[in-house]
Amino acid sequence: MRYNINSYISSLLDCLFVLCMHKSHLIFFPFLHNEIFLIYNKDLKRCAQAQSSSSVTTATCNQDAESQKFRWVSDHQLMSVALRLCLGVPSKKDQVMITLYPCNKTSELQHWECRNETLLAIQGEDFFFNSGSREEGNVMLQKESGVRSKWKIYGTTDDLCSQGYEDLFTLLGNANGAPCVFPFKLSGKWYAECTDAARSDDLLWCGTTADFDTDELYGFCLLKSKFWTTDPLTGTHYQINFQSALTWHQARKSCQQQNAELLSITEIHEQMYLRDLIDRMRSALWIGFNSLNFNYGWQWSGSSHFRYLNWDLGNPSLEPEKICAVLNPRKDAKWENRECDQKVGYICKRENSTLDSFSLPSGRSVNKNYSKSFLFKLHHCQYIWKGFVMQCNNFNKNIAEFMFLEPIVELWIGLNDLRIQMCFEWSDKMPVTYTKWLHGEPTIAKSRQEDCVVMKGQDGYWADSSPLQDTPGTVKHIDPGCWKGWERHGFYCYLIGHTFVTFSEAKKTCERSKGYLTTVGDRYEQAYLTSLIGLRSEKYFWIGLSDVEKQGTFKWTDGEEVLFTHWNSAMPGMFLCGCVSISEGSASGLWHVQDCEEKAKFLCKQPAEAMTLHPSVPEEKSYFKCPMGWDSNNNISSCFKPFVREGNQKKSWLEARDFCREIGGDLAAINSEEEQQVIQHSIVDKELSFRPFWIGLFCLDPDEGFFWSDSSPVSDLVFSHIAIFLTSSSLERLGAINEEFSMNWINTHCEHFNDCICQIEKGRTWSFIIYLAEYEVTEDGWIIYGGKQYFFSTESVPLEKARQFCKKNFGDLVVIDSNSESKFLWKYILRNVQKESYFISLILSVDQQFTWMDGSPVHYVAWAKNEPNYANAEENCMVMYKNFGLWHDINCGNPNAFICERHSSSTVNSTFAVTAPSPPGGCPESWLLFRNKCYKMFGSRDEDRVMWIPARRTCAKFGGNLASIPNEQVQAFLTYYLRDAKTDTWIGLNDINSELNFVWADGSGVYYTNWITGSPVVGEITLYDSLQPETGNNLLQLDCVVVKTGPVDKIGQWKDEPCYEARGFICQMDSDPKLSHSPTTIPASDFTRCGDSSYLVISSKMKWEEAQKSSELASILDPYSQSFLWLQVLEYGEPLWIGLNSNVTSGNYKWIDKWRMGYSKWASDEPKQTVVCVYLDLDGTWKTASCDQKYFSVCKQSDVMAPTDSPQLFGRCPESEEHRTWVHFRSHCYYIESSYTRNWAQASRECTQLDATLVSVEDHAESIFLSHSIKPLESKITSLWIGMSKNVNGQWLWRDNTAVDFANWNEEEPSSYGNEKCVEMYASSGYWNDAQCSYKRGYICKDQKVSDICNILGLWLIMCIMGVYIKLHAA
Repeated sequence: MRYNINSYISSLLDCLFVLCMHKSHLIFFPFLHNEIFLIYNKDLKRCAQAQSSSSVTTATCNQDAESQKFRWVSDHQLMSVALRLCLGVPSKKDQVMITLYPCNKTSELQHWECRNETLLAIQGEDFFFNSGSREEGNVMLQKESGVRSKWKIYGTTDDLCSQGYEDLFTLLGNANGAPCVFPFKLSGKWYAECTDAARSDDLLWCGTTADFDTDELYGFCLLKSKFWTTDPLTGTHYQINFQSALTWHQARKSCQQQNAELLSITEIHEQMYLRDLIDRMRSALWIGFNSLNFNYGWQWSGSSHFRYLNWDLGNPSLEPEKICAVLNPRKDAKWENRECDQKVGYICKRENSTLDSFSLPSGRSVNKNYSKSFLFKLHHCQYIWKGFVMQCNNFNKNIAEFMFLEPIVELWIGLNDLRIQMCFEWSDKMPVTYTKWLHGEPTIAKSRQEDCVVMKGQDGYWADSSPLQDTPGTVKHIDPGCWKGWERHGFYCYLIGHTFVTFSEAKKTCERSKGYLTTVGDRYEQAYLTSLIGLRSEKYFWIGLSDVEKQGTFKWTDGEEVLFTHWNSAMPGMFLCGCVSISEGSASGLWHVQDCEEKAKFLCKQPAEAMTLHPSVPEEKSYFKCPMGWDSNNNISSCFKPFVREGNQKKSWLEARDFCREIGGDLAAINSEEEQQVIQHSIVDKELSFRPFWIGLFCLDPDEGFFWSDSSPVSDLVFSHIAIFLTSSSLERLGAINEEFSMNWINTHCEHFNDCICQIEKGRTWSFIIYLAEYEVTEDGWIIYGGKQYFFSTESVPLEKARQFCKKNFGDLVVIDSNSESKFLWKYILRNVQKESYFISLILSVDQQFTWMDGSPVHYVAWAKNEPNYANAEENCMVMYKNFGLWHDINCGNPNAFICERHSSSTVNSTFAVTAPSPPGGCPESWLLFRNKCYKMFGSRDEDRVMWIPARRTCAKFGGNLASIPNEQVQAFLTYYLRDAKTDTWIGLNDINSELNFVWADGSGVYYTNWITGSPVVGEITLYDSLQPETGNNLLQLDCVVVKTGPVDKIGQWKDEPCYEARGFICQMDSDPKLSHSPTTIPASDFTRCGDSSYLVISSKMKWEEAQKSSELASILDPYSQSFLWLQVLEYGEPLWIGLNSNVTSGNYKWIDKWRMGYSKWASDEPKQTVVCVYLDLDGTWKTASCDQKYFSVCKQSDVMAPTDSPQLFGRCPESEEHRTWVHFRSHCYYIESSYTRNWAQASRECTQLDATLVSVEDHAESIFLSHSIKPLESKITSLWIGMSKNVNGQWLWRDNTAVDFANWNEEEPSSYGNEKCVEMYASSGYWNDAQCSYKRGYICKDQKVSDICNILGLWLIMCIMGVYIKLHAA
């Protein structure tokens, strides 16, 4: 059989990848040192010199001169080592002097960047670091880019940016592992290096802000780190940085700076050791596990093998941004996947420096011996795994540890976890030193055992599979190697040139050895070459890549296509051209563009002697054409086509990539201006402007950089567009073209839905794919998927209503038990529905455990970041959010859309069994039973009144919660029993979690509200403008709700207040079926006491007049009696006549028992008639009807007589020039000022100017009169001054010297604070409150009526007439 080796070579080379990584371990991640260098101009042969902060000149180079030493202290700042100041300019203008300034990272005037190998420019401008026109003059910022603007590092050919800066992270200290900031100030002195100053333990440290003297933030440097723990069994070193808070990439960099790596766990022993080591810690810690490669799936950073799994339940979850892993001490050290930009602690791991004894042979040969390597025998017969093991044993062989590269769909290999679940081993007992798992593998299957491993597809990725599956297998053999001096890797041999030569000389030297300057086909070959040169002292090694033929277009010297690149940062750049070398040192393995005439060593490559390679002859693709509808031109080899989909047919980046591959291509890779122009014209010609289109560019790992999805190299064209990507903090930077004429490239999240641009090779046909409807739909609109049916609601309701709907339709809220089901649900709501969040069946039970409502065990979760947070201890239900399909906890009463689920076997024709109501129960002693709920009032004593949260906590101790009020009936019941309350009372309603989104603390739905006028307050009240406005601490938070217990007309209404007020409260809990059912009812057989009155319901229907004759019909004077009587109506199920009849009160509605109507409960549009009678209806409102109607009635007996109106005495109120309006009562006149406010003294003075005084209140009748007079003004003003104040002896006195023999204080008033010496009257209730006299209020003036002669004579005449009448009557 003849094998297509070229198409599969990269997979076999994977075999030695782990060896390369081990060999390069000590040099692949060297400790970073931000080196000191001299800034040198080759043409002038002079170096920059910092003589003082105001003088930067040039001078003859002297490596020992401190004034000539510079170093990078940030990505863009250059610091003078001598002066600890940074190079900067006063403005970005031509011909300004470059001097030194205190280093400031935020100053754009100190930001520099390299251009075209030799130029140093102020960032973002074409102004360059220039030596100036005079030899010893000051360095200038100039537009001129000639010889005086060309700089290198002295003694090298490197540009200034080659000694770039990298953050140096810290350990311990008090800065959470933040990087050092250089220079930093300590005791007035600037430090540009780590120091042991002010310490006696010789530990080096640094400041993590520029001013340590002020901020005192620091951490220990990694240079002399002693903070390691060693496993005595394995000798492996671990560093637990639980005090740090770094992102995953920062944490990895910190480990690498210590010649270590983020933790990899490859053995059960290691997991157990670390579990014990972190057992007492509470926060998660980064480990090296990541999924930063789309194709490769989960892997360990540093390329440790992946043979052991310890995911926590529900992990790895499906959200695409969670591609890094933590070890969670709170969950038995199990693994969780999280977003890489979270900041947590981390664990570093440092192996022993020696390789394990079982490492693969090194491949170094003596004389003409061949290095030892493996090839494989391929078995085409189909076997189950055990059968294949027996077949291999018959050959005295073992199942292959590596894949032979042939286009077989699947092949068994010897890896399995049959002995220990999720711990993989080779069948021949060889150690696991290499793995190559497929994305999403190995799986954690609940329903089946996938214990054995197969290789899949052309690239040879691994997946676990059932051992009963029939699959071919491979067996390993031996193959010859390379000639002496050459090193073997895969099918090729490599030679390191031993002399320093130019690029062209290196090319000729390799050709004389029947080879060529090396090409690099993939990251595995790159890793091998890095290890090959890693222990050598030379800095650069030529490889066969250059753009000498056409600037910006890099090609291999042997004509191979460029399929892989490994550029250093800022390479190849927009301004660089030349030949490419692999570097050593701090940038080990990275590629640099250099002058082809520089001299360096080189790497040659040739096929292994035993291999006969037949490279395919390149086809001349210019003769091929593109399919109809695809666009290209004669100079490029690809065809491009934009695909537009409407609505829910748009695709995520991964879906778009897979779509393009399905039709025979890939997402567009744009590596030349011609390709860019073809795509731009294609979009414009098809009139598809202003749509974003996916292209194939992505970057998941900032250490790896950008890649094209088709693996084509990233050209310099990308770097001209790439700046916009680098402004994003997200690691998931995926390319999209925002189609405007400028063809901007934008970065966006990979799960967003866009159109896409595909590419195929010229001459290739493409498969036209017709997408039919994705899912079947039942007759009643349920979606069929995976043997189940799902319903996605279009309306938002509380959870209890959502579940009622699901059950009514023979299902229940959805239970999600797998990644695939979760992804299906998410994708469906993302594409097809409009709501943002959906109830699922998961709830938090009373014992604080998560459970599915149907009792199913929880095997899978998909929490969003920082969820569940159980906010305000009331979020017991879960929703799936539309954006990424992740779960949040939420109050069950919040209206949300919902997802129902039923099994396909459910039948809509079966009889629906209504869920049985809860069995009736009773309440503990002193609790009140109403509608199967138990209630208890607290707060009759001062010590029982508490803030809202302690009140809820008290209720929870009884197994309940603060009361919820779902309807008017419960409102009436609670209002009636609040009649003896001394203070407003907390209920469970609040908007603590979300402003103006009020929810009940027990999670029930908000179906009814009873807000007082002005509540809830829209917008918070500002207390102090200067008190931390950014945190909201300057706002009065009105987040909790009370039921009002006064004034009369506000009783039972709800008001939002600060939660810290001490109030009474109502607890509520479910009734207990174990207790006797004794409902709290109101006796109906006799008069029932309510406040100062007793009531009796007459349960025979009569006309109004008949009912009134039998006993006086009741007046309803307040919400307490209203609630009491409505409950009676509900008890009897009949309306009741009450004591209102406009026929007998001159067409007005007045109580027939003479009480003033200060409270009413009219129904909407009532009273409708003027000459009718009134009844209390079943809905709790008053309605008018013909007096001849027959209803039940309610009678009343009261201990208190209705007050009679006081007689108005003769006299008139004064007239004023300002036309002030006075009102009179008995012998006095009153002026009420509500338009202007004054302090108490000012108000008293203005009353005096009116020949009056601030009002005194002599008795209850006068108080009632004033209360009724000012009540209509309550929306205009809250309170008004009256004439009472406190004298120096602490006595309350009236301003007009009236005796103080009556008071009408509000509850708990006067509070008698030392500075509250004046009294105000509340407009809403007429109650009094002591307040500071400086407050601005309205006011009430009082004056005697004015008497005149006419009034006196009239009075005398009346008295005479009455006297005569009395005498005549007596006679």
